[in-house]
Amino acid sequence: MTEITAVVSIRIADITGLTNIFGEDSTQKALTQFGEEASALLKRLLAQHEVIDRYRSDVDGHCSACFRVLSGGLPRDASEAAHAIEKAGRHLIRERLLAIFGGGTGARINYHLSVFVLPYEAVSGAARACCLQWTEDRSRSQPKRQHKDRDDSSTRVRAILRERSVQTVLQPIVRIKDGAVTGFEALSRGPQRTPFERPDLLFDAAHAAGCAVEMELLCAELALERTKGKLPPGKFLTINLGPDALILATEKLQLAGRQEVMFELTEHLPLNEAEGLQNAVERLRTIGIGLALDDTGCGFADLDTVRLLKPEIVKLCITVIRNADKGAPFAAAIRASAEQLCKLGCKVLAEGVETAAQRDALQNCGIELAQGWFYGKPEAVASVPGGR
Repeated sequence: MTEITAVVSIRIADITGLTNIFGEDSTQKALTQFGEEASALLKRLLAQHEVIDRYRSDVDGHCSACFRVLSGGLPRDASEAAHAIEKAGRHLIRERLLAIFGGGTGARINYHLSVFVLPYEAVSGAARACCLQWTEDRSRSQPKRQHKDRDDSSTRVRAILRERSVQTVLQPIVRIKDGAVTGFEALSRGPQRTPFERPDLLFDAAHAAGCAVEMELLCAELALERTKGKLPPGKFLTINLGPDALILATEKLQLAGRQEVMFELTEHLPLNEAEGLQNAVERLRTIGIGLALDDTGCGFADLDTVRLLKPEIVKLCITVIRNADKGAPFAAAIRASAEQLCKLGCKVLAEGVETAAQRDALQNCGIELAQGWFYGKPEAVASVPGGR
C-alpha cells in the first residue's frame, strides 16, 4: 500500500453551447464562479492528501490539481482512494452546476471529472505538464444520445421508487475466531433480470435522477420492514445510508424497538462534513441505534472521523483486506490500525474476506469481525437460518 501521485481534473465540456444560451459576458461570469466553486471543491476533496500543484483556467472552465495520496493513519488502498475522490467529486460537482446555471441548464451541462494516476516518470518535475496534456486528451462532450439514455434511466428509477420494487438480501457477519454468525448486513438490489439488479447501477441512476436520498431511504425502509421479527435472537443488522439519508433517518424511518439495528455510513466525506453528522448520530443513539463506518481505507474516513463519530464498528474496505495475506508489511499495517481502532472503542470488521489465507492472516491482526463470500453470499431474508 504505497503512496501514489495522481491528478484530479474538473472541466466543462461545451463552452460554446453555454455561450449560445447565456451570451459571452454572462457565460464568462458564470465560468469564473464555476472556477471558484471547483477550486473549493478540490480543496475539500483533497483535504487529507498532499497537493503538489494546481491549475485553473476560467476561460475554458478547467480546474485541476496534482496530489499525493496519503494514508490518514489507516491502511489505505491508494488507487481506491483515488476512485473515491472521483466518485464523491462527481456527486458534488453536479450540485454546483445546478446552483450556478439553474435547474434546467445545469442538469444538462456536460462536464468531465476524473482522477488519473500519474506514471512514475511524471512525478519528478513534469506533473503539471502531464496534468494539462491528459485533460486535453480526455475532455470530450457527451454524445446527445446520452441525454435520452439519462432520461430513460430516470423514468425507470422513479418507477422503482413508485412500485417499491427493491429486493432485500442479507449477508452474514461473523466472529472471525470461530466463524459464529453475529449479525447481518442488509443489501439492496433492483428488480430481478434488469440492469438495475446491480446495486451500483441502481444507485448511480438514482443519483443522476436527483433521487438518491429517496432511494436510500426506501431501501432502508424495506430492509426494516422485511427483517422485523425475522432475525435470529441476539444478532444485529446493519443498513447502509449515505450522509444526507442518515440525517433524515429518525424522522423518516420506523425505528422504535429496533435496538438490534445500526446504520452503516457508506459515503465518507472530509472531516468538516462528518462534523455535520454528529447530531444525527447522537439522535440515533438515544433510541438505541448504533453506527458503523463503511469502506475505511478507501474513501475519506480516517482516525479523526472515527474519533468524531465514535462508530461501534469500523469496516476495513475490501481492497485493504485483499492485501492481508500479501506479506508482513501489509499485515503489520492492518494490525497497527486495528490496535488504534480498538483503543478508540471500535470493533474492527474485515470486509470482503474471500479465502482461508486472508482469514488466517486477519486472525493474527487483531480483527474481531469479518464478512465476505468465504463466510456466505447475500441471501433472501427468508433463507436466514434460525430466524423467528
